[in-house]
Amino acid sequence: MPQQLRYVSPRFASLLLATAVFMAACVQDTPPHSDPAMAEAERPALRTKADSVAMVLYDSLGGPAAWASVPYLRFNFGIDRGGEHQVFNRHLWNRTTGDYRLEWTQGEDSSYVALFNVNTQDGNVYLNGTPVDSTRRDELLARAYRSFINDTYWLLAPVKVFDSGVTRTYVADSSDARHDVIRLTFQDVGLTPGDTYWLFVDKNTGRLARWTMVLQGDTDVPPRGNTWEAYERHEVPGGSVQVATRKPGRTGDVAIVTDEVEMPSDVPAELFTDPNPRL
Repeated sequence: MPQQLRYVSPRFASLLLATAVFMAACVQDTPPHSDPAMAEAERPALRTKADSVAMVLYDSLGGPAAWASVPYLRFNFGIDRGGEHQVFNRHLWNRTTGDYRLEWTQGEDSSYVALFNVNTQDGNVYLNGTPVDSTRRDELLARAYRSFINDTYWLLAPVKVFDSGVTRTYVADSSDARHDVIRLTFQDVGLTPGDTYWLFVDKNTGRLARWTMVLQGDTDVPPRGNTWEAYERHEVPGGSVQVATRKPGRTGDVAIVTDEVEMPSDVPAELFTDPNPRL
C-alpha cells in the first residue's frame, strides 16, 4: 500500500484522540501471515552483527520456540495522556488459522465488531450486533485490517525482526556502552515499506529499550521515538515470553498502551462468530 497508514475514524474527533491516532498510526509492519509465532520455530542463521543483536532481542522476549507455541493472542490498544486512559481497539487473534476479532466503539451507543481472517481479509462487520450494509462493510473491514497491522506491530515488533522482507543493519555510530542499535528497513512488504526504524537494544537485559522512526513520506518531519516499558512475562506452552505494555513518547505525557495481554491455550469458538461485543 503506497500511502502511509494514518486513518482517523469518527471516534477520534477530539484533539486528544486525533493526537493519539497520529501517534498510533506511525508504524510499519511486515505481512501478517508471516507472523513469527506461526512460522517454523527454527532459529534463523546469524550472518551479521545486526542478526546477532536481533537474535539477542528475540531471545530476551522468549525466542522462536516459545513464540511458536502461542496459539491465541488477546490485547487492548489505547493511549494514556495526562492520566487519562482510553482504549481504541480490543483484539483477539487465532494465530493458527488467522481468524480475528476486533471490537471498537464510536460515541456512546455504537459498538462495532469485525470478524475476519487476516490472511484472506474476508469477513463481516457488525454494528450493535447487526451486519453493516455492503457499502460500509468493505470500508470497515479495511479499517479493521489496518488496526490489526498497526496495533500488533506496537506489541510484537521486537519478535518480528526476522520476518521476510526485513533488512537488519548494525548502526555502530549510534551504539554505545549501554545499547546496541540496529536499523530496520523493508523490501516491498507491509503497508508502508518506506519506513525506517532504529531499535535500541539494552545490552544488560537484551530487551528493546526504545525505538526511533522515520516514516514513509515524512521528508520534513524529524525522527520520533518511544521508550518500551512495563514488560510483562507470560507463561506459554513452549516456555515464557515477554511483551512491553507501555510506549511513552519523548515528552512522557503521551504513551501508547498495549495492555490486557493474554495468551490462552484455548478460547470459546463463538468468539470468532458472535457479532455482539465480548471483549
